[in-house]
Amino acid sequence: MKPWIVFLCMYPLLLAYPMPSKEPSSPSGKESIPVLPPITVEGVLRLVGSEPFTRLALLDAQHTIYYLEAGPNDPIRSYIGSPIKVEGLLVRKQVRLADNRELPDELSIVQYKWEPIKKDS
Repeated sequence: MKPWIVFLCMYPLLLAYPMPSKEPSSPSGKESIPVLPPITVEGVLRLVGSEPFTRLALLDAQHTIYYLEAGPNDPIRSYIGSPIKVEGLLVRKQVRLADNRELPDELSIVQYKWEPIKKDS
């Protein structure tokens, strides 16, 4: 039998064999991200990261960073550098590097409403 015929017969079997995942699995099979209670935060809206991976971040008076999800044409982007007030649900996400080292938890505010803070002159 020629080697290429053996390969053609064995290749589908190799593809069908389930390979173990190197990712840590959680009990439910999905990564669990706990949702914390509603929160109201006042701070300065910043743009962090480098293009094309920029994110909106709200920096409060205690220098805590809260990340916000927003599209590229979202009106909140016109308030970058300005003080705003955000109300929404707080989500704490664990961040782990490829070498399994942990970084500080990442805080995000989801399902939020926002409004600019008026400056008193």
